[in-house]
Amino acid sequence: MNENELLDQFAIRQDGTWRAHVITLPWIDMSSWDHEPIPEREWAIPDRVPLKQAGLFSGEGGTGKSIIELQKDAAHVTAKEWLGSLPEPGPAFYIGAEDDEDELHRRLAAIAKHYGVTFEELIANGLHVSCKLGQDATLCAAAGKSGKVEVTEFYRQLYAEAGDIKPKNISIDPLSRAFAGNEIDRVEVYGFSMHMQALAMVASGSVTILSHPSLQGISSGSGISGSTAWHGAFRFRQFLQGVKPDAGEQPDDDLRQLEFKKNQYGPKGETIVLRYQRGLFLPEPGVGALEKLAQEQRDDELFLTLHAQFEKQGRRVSDRPTSPNYAPTLFSKDPRANGTRKDRLANAMGRLFAANKIHVVQYGKPSRPYFEIARGPHP
Repeated sequence: MNENELLDQFAIRQDGTWRAHVITLPWIDMSSWDHEPIPEREWAIPDRVPLKQAGLFSGEGGTGKSIIELQKDAAHVTAKEWLGSLPEPGPAFYIGAEDDEDELHRRLAAIAKHYGVTFEELIANGLHVSCKLGQDATLCAAAGKSGKVEVTEFYRQLYAEAGDIKPKNISIDPLSRAFAGNEIDRVEVYGFSMHMQALAMVASGSVTILSHPSLQGISSGSGISGSTAWHGAFRFRQFLQGVKPDAGEQPDDDLRQLEFKKNQYGPKGETIVLRYQRGLFLPEPGVGALEKLAQEQRDDELFLTLHAQFEKQGRRVSDRPTSPNYAPTLFSKDPRANGTRKDRLANAMGRLFAANKIHVVQYGKPSRPYFEIARGPHP
């Protein structure tokens, strides 16, 4: 060790003796916190997506992640509602590497129509869309044997744009095109997440990375691929999947279940049922959770099953609440209903009428008619 290297490690005290030179850590100065207001939590989307944080949005291919993410970005720039919440107004970036410009045009046209805006208004309010299909979309890559994750020139360009424009959300679609690393290596996963976090902080917004889960992630319902570090490294996480029908029921291919798997700073476990319509995914009317939808389907099936059994027994039932053979009342008292309440069966009856799965027929003398419920569509 030469003299200069030695001097770098030691300093001379006033009494002339040597002491080790210690570089202090950059501790937070909390001395004024007793007299300052506690900072309010900042949200990109209230109680769902925090500002200045990065997160994952995973789902099987073809389930609709990109459309839902584009809807969110449009909601930011138009200050409109997104899946029952109001995102923070401001610019938004969408970096897409899976669809061509024509497909992005079609999807955004449906979204613009839904929100009642023009492309000119979307542009003026800060929507920036980049198509990287067929191009290098790598933002971060693991370097050499060390596994250190380094940024690319594309990342540096995006970082500079984010610092200048300050988007409320940056969508990166998909992870597999943005990260050239090992998904099962915890060190590399955390290295990538660190750079995504830096991007969120310079933007003062959120960063959402769209990803595809592994087969195990799909079957287990975790929605992740590779290392469990993907769950730990990000502050929020969402998972999109199809709605699985109950035994004996036909699948509804237009339904999706969006589950907010992780929210570091707010409520978690929220689930929204969405239906594909007019090129968009919108909340299923009257359904706030998958469990409620499943319960309603079971109640509808129970009503039809009990009606068939009553019919076999020669017992007529009515849709009129004042009737002594009012169907919801009789069905709720039947042991086969397993305690299902009358109001739930009444709601099921209303849904079945609306869906034209049951109807009312007349019987008895014309001078004194009676009415009963029959299964099937009205003739």
